[in-house]
Amino acid sequence: MNDREIMLKAGAILAEHGALTVDYILGQLADVLSDRPAAEEWRRIAYAVDQITGARATGVH
Repeated sequence: MNDREIMLKAGAILAEHGALTVDYILGQLADVLSDRPAAEEWRRIAYAVDQITGARATGVH
């Protein structure tokens, strides 16, 4: 998702869930964390980001 899509999604969630938005988001996170393949995918994405940012910090491209 790009920044615009993130903002649109956040706005839609706020519009739908209002004061319960935090509860909704926590529920979504809990669902993803309990889904082992999805959690593993996010771990891999986080690792890739670390690798990319580490390469940039050391000047390796």
